[in-house]
Amino acid sequence: MDALFSRFAIIGILSVFMIENAVAAKSCGVAVGKFISIEGAIELEHTNFGERQPATLESPLCQDDMIHVGENSRAAISLINEVVLRLDQNTTIRLVDVAPQPEKRSLLELMVGAFKSFSRPPRTFAVNTPYINGLIEGTEFAMRVGNESSIVTVYEGKVTTANEKGKLTLKRGESALAKKGQPPQPYLMIKPWDAVQWTLYFPPLLAAPGGGNQQIPMDATPSVKEAFSLVSQGDTPGALTLLEHVSPSEQNANFHVYRAALFLDVGRADEARADIDAALTQDPKSGLAYALRSIIEITRNEQQQALASAEQAVLLTSSAAAKIALSYAQQSAFQLESARDTLLSAVSEHPNAALAWARLAELWLMYGDREKAFAAAQKAEALAPGLSKTQTVLGFAALAENRETEAKTAFERAISLASDDPLGHFGLGLTKIKRGDLAEGRREIEAAVALDSSNALLRSYLGKAYYEEKRPPLEGQQYDLAKELDPSDPTPYLYSAIDKQTSNRPVDALQDMQKAIELNDNRAVYRSRQLLDSDLAARSASQARIYTDMGFQQLALRQGWKSVNTDPSNFSAHRFLADTYSVLPRHEIARVSELLQSQLLQPLNMTPIQPHLAESNLFLISAGGPGALSFNEFNPIFNRDGLTLQTSGLVGEKNTYAGEGVISGIYGNAAFSFGGFHFTSDGFRQNDGQKDNIANGFVQYEISPQTSVQAEYRYRITNKGDLRRLFFQDNFFPNEKNDEERNTYRLGARHNLSDTSTLLGSFLYQTADLTNGDQPFDGIPLTLTITRPESSLGAELQHIFRSQYVNLTTGAGYTNINGRLDAQ
Repeated sequence: MDALFSRFAIIGILSVFMIENAVAAKSCGVAVGKFISIEGAIELEHTNFGERQPATLESPLCQDDMIHVGENSRAAISLINEVVLRLDQNTTIRLVDVAPQPEKRSLLELMVGAFKSFSRPPRTFAVNTPYINGLIEGTEFAMRVGNESSIVTVYEGKVTTANEKGKLTLKRGESALAKKGQPPQPYLMIKPWDAVQWTLYFPPLLAAPGGGNQQIPMDATPSVKEAFSLVSQGDTPGALTLLEHVSPSEQNANFHVYRAALFLDVGRADEARADIDAALTQDPKSGLAYALRSIIEITRNEQQQALASAEQAVLLTSSAAAKIALSYAQQSAFQLESARDTLLSAVSEHPNAALAWARLAELWLMYGDREKAFAAAQKAEALAPGLSKTQTVLGFAALAENRETEAKTAFERAISLASDDPLGHFGLGLTKIKRGDLAEGRREIEAAVALDSSNALLRSYLGKAYYEEKRPPLEGQQYDLAKELDPSDPTPYLYSAIDKQTSNRPVDALQDMQKAIELNDNRAVYRSRQLLDSDLAARSASQARIYTDMGFQQLALRQGWKSVNTDPSNFSAHRFLADTYSVLPRHEIARVSELLQSQLLQPLNMTPIQPHLAESNLFLISAGGPGALSFNEFNPIFNRDGLTLQTSGLVGEKNTYAGEGVISGIYGNAAFSFGGFHFTSDGFRQNDGQKDNIANGFVQYEISPQTSVQAEYRYRITNKGDLRRLFFQDNFFPNEKNDEERNTYRLGARHNLSDTSTLLGSFLYQTADLTNGDQPFDGIPLTLTITRPESSLGAELQHIFRSQYVNLTTGAGYTNINGRLDAQ
């Protein structure tokens, strides 16, 4: 009876606890924020309920709530005013008044600890601390409250610090220190990013929440094994607390290595470095210590030191962890093939290493081999179902195949398993953008940046999102920060070049593009270094216009030729050449050929097909007219479902005017582009007029990532006089008339036989009515008109093989023009 009563009592207590939580969740009406990451012991204290409750990702944040972050724990919150806060361990903060309206000021109170604020909209808010108050104007800064002082460091924007003794305004790269009873003073910080080193995300090497029992070291002491068991359940702070009570006699080199891995899991780089040094002091041949040191150096963008440490680790130990570290170091040095081979060796020697399989899946995905990436990810999932990295890879693979629902599910699961991993939020942001929700997708990328603020690549993508939202100068600020954080990455220079070309800064754009090419081994850059997503839209951007705006067509040609020779299957390189040829006289056939090659090779993308680009005989007065690259004034550099409309126009003397418009879009596995072009002019002498009307429709459907089909229809009707330019000005036919009406039908297909072999097919049918004759002129009646019908049929099959040592293109063609057969 007593046992039964006890059970009912426990159930009653739990019910009351659940009801109190539910009431607390609803008590604030509209929540003013939410948690986006929780690591360790995070407690939430609602205003109406004095007791602290453990926080979860679903816990709403209310006005005047207090957040308590425990030892060896971290959290990140997103507020309704679009401010993201990263909270350090041992931090207590109160959300005094969070105002969603931009004209109202929000107020936070930092009682103890530290936070890093990430806020891009031009909103103002204030932060009060015991020793200094800050007035912030839409910026990125960090603030820490110690025993008797406060310190503020600004990374972007402006912060005015003040207390009863005085005030000080800080700009980017500046810091201020305020001690108890003293005014804020400038504080010199040689490396400002060191102040927020605790925000860094370190890829798991030995310890991974959800990694299962396979991660527990076999040679570890019972205490370490128990600690790793807690980590596998997601309790890293508990594991570190357990290790604090290990006697000094048990603290050998391996103990320090394993504890360093746990410290990195919660961002404690200083403590981890101390343990690594202690391990190497006791055992200079500790390969795992060098592997962990490499991970720290990679995260700090110290590529050469990281590579040296990882290579030393592999020399000293054959463990999977050492080779995983080496793969990260090789990837950071842009040695992707070496990184892949290192991981193949790791899984061959350690077939039960789930982290190694997950990393291999990531590398296969970077190479575009989704079949092998899926197989490796499924192997990792079978070994450790709770490993978040596996879900991240599955999400990116699904996103690359336009399976957004499946990708969203995978990324959300990855976040639930490890909310501190920025790649989960990054992938979820890309998925939302692909589905057309740019604002929500950008917020997820902001969350990813907040979780790893020193990640240059995430900064570049956030800049892309601001560019899409047309929010200058925010995109430029992110590109500049990315360049500062990782000077060897060409990605921010590529996106910055497109941004500056859009804003009519061709000289600056050319400088950034040249720098990107220099950092990419002197090859043209068509995509970011984050190869997990295909980055198709940026690859389709009209980079050629950066060169043509400056009149450097020959330089653009050399870059395009080099790119095509390096990889003849790169659709971006062919489009680059087509756009470059479009402003060069007597290159019409080359332009049309390169455009066709680009269309056949391209995956789904939103870049419009200008109707005039597919015609080889425009007879325009100047390439500076409507034949110029007038499109992509704003080129979307995110590939997402939706529509885009782009137009251009030209007006001149002699009744000269022109216009071109294209509507293009993506929906699921289909892409389309429909456009029209018109040009008319009386010319600068008699019978020099011309009219040209072109319509174009293009549809593409992706059956699978390896196979796509496309169909195109073009209609053109032209009317022109005698446009020939002979030596004598009066040497022309005053009543000559030339009319042409042409219909073109084209079918195309692409199939990737492997990642190095591509098969292309094209079928074209064309009909035309050509009319030549005279027209009435100065009383001279029409004398003769001849109409000639024409038809042509063409088919071509092409195979492209590429390897590290040789590129080979072979093909066969068939044409039939008015019954005349030609086979090649």
